Amino acid sequence: MKSIHVHQQLLQQLIELGIPAEKPQLVNLALLCQSLAFSSDCHLANLALNLPIEAQRESLIQRLRRSLKDETYASETLYRPIRQHLFAHWSLREVCLVMDRTDIENRWSLLLLGASYKKRVLPLTWQMLPYGSSSAREQMALLWKVERDLPPWARVHFYGDCEFRPVEVQRLCRQFGWHYQVGVKSDTYFRVPPDQWQLLSSLGLQFGERRYLEGCYLSKQHDYGPLNVIADWSKQQESPRYWALDLAANLQAWRRGRKRYYIEPTFRDWKSSGFDLEGSKIEEEDRLEVLLLGMAMTSVWMVAVGDWLEGNGARPIIAPTEKDDYSVFRMGRDYVQRCRVMGWRVPIRFEVGRRAEGVEFPWSIGTGKEAALSAAA
Repeated sequence: MKSIHVHQQLLQQLIELGIPAEKPQLVNLALLCQSLAFSSDCHLANLALNLPIEAQRESLIQRLRRSLKDETYASETLYRPIRQHLFAHWSLREVCLVMDRTDIENRWSLLLLGASYKKRVLPLTWQMLPYGSSSAREQMALLWKVERDLPPWARVHFYGDCEFRPVEVQRLCRQFGWHYQVGVKSDTYFRVPPDQWQLLSSLGLQFGERRYLEGCYLSKQHDYGPLNVIADWSKQQESPRYWALDLAANLQAWRRGRKRYYIEPTFRDWKSSGFDLEGSKIEEEDRLEVLLLGMAMTSVWMVAVGDWLEGNGARPIIAPTEKDDYSVFRMGRDYVQRCRVMGWRVPIRFEVGRRAEGVEFPWSIGTGKEAALSAAA
């Protein structure tokens, strides 16, 4: 499949999704997503090589720079149709929201809220912040943006580490009717009536020990509760960790809370093991915003392709079935590269969990060399 045809189909898909932008903006956005999907990283010089435009490399780099500088881009406005489309086709009974922050060198901090799916997090919304931690107000702003688009029938869980423990955030989750599980620092005061206040660190947790506490109140300032607490000193950790949650504190809740960690490999997909965001050396906030918009859209696209392969039993074309170290993001990205080499049709999808009916895969023609030659013909 020729690159120009990929661009045309991607552009048509963005139009059908109802992204509110003028045609030139949509053209540039489709070009950015396509080059991110095909390129080894997000460096402008490498992205330029993957643009299906006849021009000198330096001219293509300048075009990318101009598109990233476009002040008419509004990430939330342009990305919301992707989020709405994702949830309109959501097939799971629950949505597990994960929030975390990652630093872009020592220049910026990226606050991201996403939905966990197959050990990755699908980006839903984000905010660029000055280097450092985020506030409860900034965290709550992202929750409000996503709440309006969640499927009304889905059970919602919110996960975050200690940075996302503010009582205001927990109260907002309760207001929305969401369940939540957030990290709590060891120097937090708690009480279980009728006992007095004490520090979580005073529990005297032993190495390898885990405890579940019910009916707790946290923080002398807020006396917030009742809620439950998990105290755990894993053998893989140097010190104990603590979580506050509204559901029963038990082994099932502890296992469920591991979904929070799915955002960490997602950040690696965006940074050192994927798009290499930090290596782009882009410092201007407005240019980073546009680049992040393209990366978020491309991430959903790549995860959707990887999920589509798995759902149709086609995983072996990219990854051995006996190995589980291939993420859906990596499978999608590798498959797109394989399509380009073999001349296969590149699937363009922005939803997960649905098996496409009537799909004919190029490798089903035959096996080995004959299949490759037939598919390319």
